[in-house]
Amino acid sequence: MFTSVQLDAYLERIRLRAPRRPSLRTLTAVHRAHIEAIPYESLDIHLGRPIRLERDALFDKLVARRRGGFCYEQNGALAHALEALGFEVVRLRGAVDRSARGDKEWFNHMPLLVRLRQGDFLADAGLGVGFYDPLPLTEGGLRVGSFNFSLRRLDDHLWRCAIDPRVQDLTFDFDLSPRRVEEFEPKCRELQTSPESGFVKTMTVQRPGPDRITVLRALTRIVYDPALSDGKTSETAPDRDRFASFLTGEFGLNLSEDEIAVLWERAGEQHKRYLAEQTEKARSAN
Repeated sequence: MFTSVQLDAYLERIRLRAPRRPSLRTLTAVHRAHIEAIPYESLDIHLGRPIRLERDALFDKLVARRRGGFCYEQNGALAHALEALGFEVVRLRGAVDRSARGDKEWFNHMPLLVRLRQGDFLADAGLGVGFYDPLPLTEGGLRVGSFNFSLRRLDDHLWRCAIDPRVQDLTFDFDLSPRRVEEFEPKCRELQTSPESGFVKTMTVQRPGPDRITVLRALTRIVYDPALSDGKTSETAPDRDRFASFLTGEFGLNLSEDEIAVLWERAGEQHKRYLAEQTEKARSAN
C-alpha cells in the first residue's frame, strides 16, 4: 500500500479531499476522481521505456510525474491507494477478449475486488472504455451514467463483464482468487514488447466518464456519447500542435516537447498503416 506521504500526494493528484473512512461512498468518490484525473495510456511503450509495476515506480509515474498508465499501472496505483485508506482489496486475474481469443489471454488484465459491508464491488480504472463507478458484484445489467454494462457468472469463481457495445464489443473475464502482482509481470512484458500486441501496434490514450468516453488512437480522437445522433464524433489531428493539444490539453498529460515529437512521428506512422489496411480491406471486399 502507499505510505501516508504517498497517499496524501495521490489524493492531491486526483483532487480529492482526504476521505478516511472505508465506505461505498468513499470508494465511489476515489474511483471517479482517479479516472477523471489519471488517463489510461500506453505512451511509454512508444517512447521505448519499460513499464514497472512496483509500488514506488507506480507512484513516481502516475502521481509525481503526472502521467497515466495502462491496466496494471492504473489498477496497481488504485489498489495501493485504497489499501492505504483502509479498504480490503483483492487483485484478480483478468482476461480481456477471452471469449474470442481463449485462455491464452489470462493475466492480460488486473481488475480489483473491493470487499465492503454491503458486499463485494468490482473496481477498474484500467480499461479505458470501462465503468465510471465501481460495480456491485451481482449478475445482470448495470447502468452507469449513460452507458450500459453487465456482469454474468460463468461458474462459482468465474465472471464475465461486458462493455457497452455502442462503444466497443468487448468483454473481460475474471476469477475471484487473490493474485500477487508478480504473477502479472510476464504478461505485462509480453504486451509491451511483442510485435503482435495491440499496445505495441497502436498508441492509445483513453478516459471514461459518466456520459462520454474519449479515446485517442494514434492520430484519431473519438468521443463516444449516446446523446449524439451517431453516438460518437471523431477528429484526426492535422498537425503536431493539434495532436499535442489532445495529449496535454484534453488528457492533461505531463509530456515534454521532445516526447511529443517522438509520439507525433510514431502516431503518424501508425495512422498511415491503418489507412493502408483499410484500403486493402475495401479492395478485398470488392
